Amino acid sequence: MKAEKRNPKSKGLLKTRDCCVSDIGLKGFAECQISGPNQCPYAMPFGYSFLCSHPHLDKMIAKSKERQSALALN
Repeated sequence: MKAEKRNPKSKGLLKTRDCCVSDIGLKGFAECQISGPNQCPYAMPFGYSFLCSHPHLDKMIAKSKERQSALALN
């Protein structure tokens, strides 16, 4: 039996636990705050930054806001 090879850029395998985004007021898009998101299939270069179009973007924005407020309290 051969081991199945997986493409690391596959959208189904993307782990978002380390993602951080900022809401920019556009539905379906946020600004990626990760340094060098070139390997992410949801990151799109836009000017001097990257836009994120992940299907679970609303959850990612909420999680990022929680992280930022926790850091502000420390």
